[in-house]
Amino acid sequence: MKKIYFSILFLFMASCKSNQAENFKWTEDDKDLAYQECIAYVMNDREMNLDESDTYCQCTINVLKSNFENYEDASIKIGNDNSLRLMFEVCNN
Repeated sequence: MKKIYFSILFLFMASCKSNQAENFKWTEDDKDLAYQECIAYVMNDREMNLDESDTYCQCTINVLKSNFENYEDASIKIGNDNSLRLMFEVCNN
């Protein structure tokens, strides 16, 4: 099942325009903040173990970086449109 999700994630990421990704500016602080929030969420609300949490959150960071300019952009857009959270389905194990 993991192979299917990673294949879908790969296709999703590969389908993004490469010049679009170049315009996105995710700083290390952006990625760290998103990762910390993700870990807190999955460890508490989804009750994942440490390995599962790390794998899931690394995936979500890749999805975020592929679709949003930076952490602030992602937070605003996802906060305003909960349906955008569906893009993280590719990260479920």
